[in-house]
Amino acid sequence: MIKVFGKLRYHWQPELSFFVIYWSLAFIPIFISMALLLENTKISKSSLTFFFVFIVLFGIGIHRYFVISDDKDELLVYSSIPGLPRKHPISGITRIDISKHALKIFSTNWPNGKIFYMKKWTKKYFLDALVSNKYFKGEAELIGNVNDYFDIYKDEKDRKKRL
Repeated sequence: MIKVFGKLRYHWQPELSFFVIYWSLAFIPIFISMALLLENTKISKSSLTFFFVFIVLFGIGIHRYFVISDDKDELLVYSSIPGLPRKHPISGITRIDISKHALKIFSTNWPNGKIFYMKKWTKKYFLDALVSNKYFKGEAELIGNVNDYFDIYKDEKDRKKRL
């Protein structure tokens, strides 16, 4: 979670298979670049080209985040993945399944659900902001092997509701 220009960004990663394949392919150019540097005594254009390709792929790889709009009914999904809708209505979200490492969002655009991997604190703040949004009408459900973090989080929410 990062605050940029007054808006909170909640970073995520795609499904695990895509994540592993993408980052494996992204790091290949840097290894080729280092191998070319070891072969020559001077920096070659091909080595710099591979390094530049790595920098571009790295930049694209970390550019995945959500932005929740406070005044509009939209969840902005920033990503370089083709076919992923950029603007998503918050009122269209029917259910969110929360597991230890990921969120699975069911909505009108994703009837079978779309998996987003997030760190636990980013996930906590994202869910708080999304559920407290006035346009959200769905439900959030804890699934799978729920660890102590979610039990403590649930107890905190219950305590706040009682007060």
